[in-house]
Amino acid sequence: MAIWVPGTITSRIQPDLALAIDRGVTLSIGEESFEWQITANDQTLPTDQTNLIIDVALALDPMLVPHELNLNTTVTPSVGLGASLAATILGIELAETLSQQPITLTRKLNMAAFFEPNQAAIQASLFGGCLVYARPNNIINFGTELVQGAIYVPDQVVETPVDPTPCTQGVSARSVMNAMMNADGSWLQQHFPLRSQVTAGYYPHAEMVSRAVLAAGGFTTFVSANGPALVCLALTEHEDFFPRLQQQLTAGTVAPFHLSRRGVTRV
Repeated sequence: MAIWVPGTITSRIQPDLALAIDRGVTLSIGEESFEWQITANDQTLPTDQTNLIIDVALALDPMLVPHELNLNTTVTPSVGLGASLAATILGIELAETLSQQPITLTRKLNMAAFFEPNQAAIQASLFGGCLVYARPNNIINFGTELVQGAIYVPDQVVETPVDPTPCTQGVSARSVMNAMMNADGSWLQQHFPLRSQVTAGYYPHAEMVSRAVLAAGGFTTFVSANGPALVCLALTEHEDFFPRLQQQLTAGTVAPFHLSRRGVTRV
């Protein structure tokens, strides 16, 4: 049994906007064990009961029997791509699987919000897609096929890439998402400017990335969550976008992604 959860792209200045991506975290459940054991492809992650996945699972059911677990992630932790939210969702699903007791959607949402309060990101993790969240019964899901992307993470990160208390934008999250899905770079540059999303210390580097994105055929660059990950978008029809961008951005890592209609999935 394995469970997959997508990574998520969010915005501090548009907190009601979230995009699920095809990069994510897979948890494989092995045999029962004397104590919790996790093997992971990322050596920075805890491999015992201190791992957030197990912490969340035990919060839901303290009597869970320990198991051997394998964790495979294509989402870098601590760069703003929803890795901790993915771990939270995996913990909820792990508790449901091992206890063999269904957990209601309401309880899943409440538990996820306790650890990660971004409602749009939670919905995207659970159900996939590109979401604008207004309230529980008013969630708009956009298409995912017209736009491709790349994630850029600089090798050297400034201490504070995103202001801890950013000002939210006056335009609606729905307008921003519409512009993204329609590749309207001019509108985004005016109403969703990169300068308003990052600190003055990070802006020169981020602006350099933005120029490279435009030169490679993309239409916008923005920072995800608390950064430092920069999201670079282009139309899917531009097949050479990623290799051209990768050639230009040598001061960090560049990884391609597509938007995902899949949320949490048993695989």
